[in-house]
Amino acid sequence: MNSVRVELNNWEIAIFIAYLLLTVAVGFLVSRGGRKNAKAYFIGDKKLPWYVIGTSMVATAISSDHFIAQVGAGYSHGIVIAAFGWNAWIVYSLLIWIFLPYYMSTGLYTMPEFLERRYNPAARYVFAIFCVIGYIVSLIAGPLYAGGLALENMFGMNLVWAIVLLGVLTGAYTVYGGLKSAAWTDFMQIGVLLAGGILVPIIGLSKVGGIFKLAGDLPQKFQVFHSPAHELFPWTGVFTGFLSVGIWYNCTSQHIVQRCLGAKDEWNARIGVITAGFLHIILPAFFVLPGIIAYKLYPNLPRPDHAYILLVKTLVPPGLRGLILAAIAAALMSHLSAMINSTSTILTMDLYKRLWKPDASERSLVVFGQRSGAIVMALGIAMAIYFSTTQRSLFVLIQEGFAYIAPPFAVIFTTGLLWRRANGVAAITTIVSGFCFTLVLQLYLFEHVVFLIPYANYLHRALIAWVFCMIVMIGTSLLTAPPEPERTKGIIWSARYAALPAVEQARYSGWKDLRFWWLLFVGTVLSIYGFFLWFRFQHPEGT
Repeated sequence: MNSVRVELNNWEIAIFIAYLLLTVAVGFLVSRGGRKNAKAYFIGDKKLPWYVIGTSMVATAISSDHFIAQVGAGYSHGIVIAAFGWNAWIVYSLLIWIFLPYYMSTGLYTMPEFLERRYNPAARYVFAIFCVIGYIVSLIAGPLYAGGLALENMFGMNLVWAIVLLGVLTGAYTVYGGLKSAAWTDFMQIGVLLAGGILVPIIGLSKVGGIFKLAGDLPQKFQVFHSPAHELFPWTGVFTGFLSVGIWYNCTSQHIVQRCLGAKDEWNARIGVITAGFLHIILPAFFVLPGIIAYKLYPNLPRPDHAYILLVKTLVPPGLRGLILAAIAAALMSHLSAMINSTSTILTMDLYKRLWKPDASERSLVVFGQRSGAIVMALGIAMAIYFSTTQRSLFVLIQEGFAYIAPPFAVIFTTGLLWRRANGVAAITTIVSGFCFTLVLQLYLFEHVVFLIPYANYLHRALIAWVFCMIVMIGTSLLTAPPEPERTKGIIWSARYAALPAVEQARYSGWKDLRFWWLLFVGTVLSIYGFFLWFRFQHPEGT
């Protein structure tokens, strides 16, 4: 790895340090008024505008590992990796028209809170405990370790000190200012990420003769629709993943939805999601296209994960590499700030207030949120340092574990909003049986059932697990007593939920109509799919 390490000059190091100090300063400055009560600290006092919500949602979903792993995936597998971002049109449409109207109208603080209202306290606590553990181990420690590893490999920083530095700096302003600090610094960081990240694809395309020549030279790297028997990315898995992981991650995960809950109003929340969708359309240019460019320039890399490092070293002129380093730090810090804030919100509102101190004052909730956020960050740093002493396979194993929990939770949230008959017994049964079935599916069925063996990959596993969980949820609900009327009153979705409140419809008419922007977003993605479908017929696989 050292052979492709990028050397920074003093000016580039100064840019990186200045960026870190600026981020912390902005985080503290925008936090004014963000700690006056629980509403202000945990959901930004409901004053976030659409552009902050949209950029924060995207910044939250991106981590520094995108610069390494996703570029490496683009190098190995091509543009199909971009489909996972473009498929946001599906889950974001569900979030805009089905999930958000209920979330916004009922004043939720957390996603586990919904499960108690709809099902029972047990569902809330199971989801809350899982979220806390999963967020700390996988979505805080994992990316923190990967980010530190990227900085070590690319720029020679000490791994442990990189982990501690980025963790402490991000934790400082997030713990102090809550969602307001996290969201506004995300807004700044997405700008830095885009400004620094665009250097590599622009310079790279100039070296290979442009995007059309690249596609003509490497048509196999521009295939989005692979056959159902494709080893890793069959179209039957790529375009059904929204049913499980997509819904779970984008419509029910605290760190994504919490940005919307802090919106000024419902229009700002929904337009913020559409803004995030437009950003997802262009992100493959930053994280997938460089991998294909690297394949054209360096087709025999022993480690595809080295692709981005090599591009930075060979293409980006000295003096500009500090921007790349700042972009990597921005990706990591925006992700960490979201996870710290979301984890402390669940600890405070779902566990501390609900189980320990139901009569807690507003001030005590904020204080506990700050203290729990500091503990979460400390645990994340400790776990990330632990990862640095083990084989990377441990980290990969933990990441893959998220595919286990997505199907059951996606099912119980979706049926909870759409089907009046779904009940608490079925929800708990679906969670437990879903975990067990997915384990059996991976370890036994995909290994020994003949007709499943050709389709044994994690995308098909998630689809089959989702179907199983849906059957369990429906069957158990029908075989047990229906829920009490108060469990479904005002919760079950109907077409009237899709419309904005009358006041907002009048205020945001004409070119501000969210339906216009949603249709433009969806139409743009479908046009992209149409192009790649045409491209597949022009360049069939294997030719």
